[in-house]
Amino acid sequence: MVISNKQNQKDLIELNDLNQSFELIDLNINENELSKDKYDILVFYSDYNLTINQSILYGYLNCLKINRFEGTVGTLKIPGGAFELPLLTSKIIRKYSPKLCLVVGCIIKGETQHYEFLSSTVTNAIRNVSFENNTPILNGILTVENEQQAIDRAGKKMDKGSEFASASLEIMNFNNKFDV
Repeated sequence: MVISNKQNQKDLIELNDLNQSFELIDLNINENELSKDKYDILVFYSDYNLTINQSILYGYLNCLKINRFEGTVGTLKIPGGAFELPLLTSKIIRKYSPKLCLVVGCIIKGETQHYEFLSSTVTNAIRNVSFENNTPILNGILTVENEQQAIDRAGKKMDKGSEFASASLEIMNFNNKFDV
């Protein structure tokens, strides 16, 4: 999705100056940075509805910075849409064993039932990948009725990326506390 309205573009989140406490590696650029057991968090986001997905990603990274997260975060843009995310996420998790993952995508309802089938299938697949790999995966797939709802949820109004980051930190603290 390309956001054409300039007001809507202003409603989305931008990446703040990242003088952060954590190491951030864009795996699309730094493929040689992939090494087993290196990543605390891996964030996968789909190429489809990219502007929305990047807004969620930026909200996530901005919140990690604000909370002074210390660790390594890898980001990886996955080709395709939400449907492709679970399988490709599973392959990367198996190879690199992150402590936690966030999967980001956006499914906008159209005029057919495709939306319902896709939303249900992707949600179930993400849950299965989490169980099969024994890795917490936050489901960052927005399922919305229209573009404005996507902008509101991904953007400054609701900042779901920040919510996902807070949940990530809580899960990692829980896992560390109970050594699980």
